[in-house]
Amino acid sequence: MRIWDVNTGECLKILTGHSNRVWSVKFSPDGEMLASASHDETIKLWNVKTGACDKTLQAPRPYEGMNIAGVRGLTEAQKASLRMLGAIEVESEIKLLENSL
Repeated sequence: MRIWDVNTGECLKILTGHSNRVWSVKFSPDGEMLASASHDETIKLWNVKTGACDKTLQAPRPYEGMNIAGVRGLTEAQKASLRMLGAIEVESEIKLLENSL
């Protein structure tokens, strides 16, 4: 994102940090903070004077951290959808040891 001086057309700051397109921005009432919402599923709070990101907010996805390794009855498309919603596929160390014996 860029912060511009509307009177001069000069770019005052370049704010980097989102990994996808920004779809909304809003200045705080005092103009010292800027909030940006992105398609990377985060909201970032920026210090306008320094250009630093002070905080990143991200809501947990519905299946965040759910291990679907070894789950039966799901198609590959369903597993891909669950991974997009935060699921992971991690074989446990015990299961890996059993399979290697």
